[in-house]
Amino acid sequence: MACGSCGTERQAEFTAEINIHFPGAEGLDRPAVWAFPKLAVCLGCGQTSFTIPKAELRLLEDGLAA
Repeated sequence: MACGSCGTERQAEFTAEINIHFPGAEGLDRPAVWAFPKLAVCLGCGQTSFTIPKAELRLLEDGLAA
């Protein structure tokens, strides 16, 4: 699949850990959400995309509603 930014076909998949913090000063009182997505990285320009897993997405949604 071609990169949407530069058009190269040189992409690789990596695993990652991401610690997501809620925005604003009120977010400091909420626990961060850890996610472990797979990253699709363009080796030509560095454009990276990932999808937050459903369980972590629910935690983010619940945390914003609090």
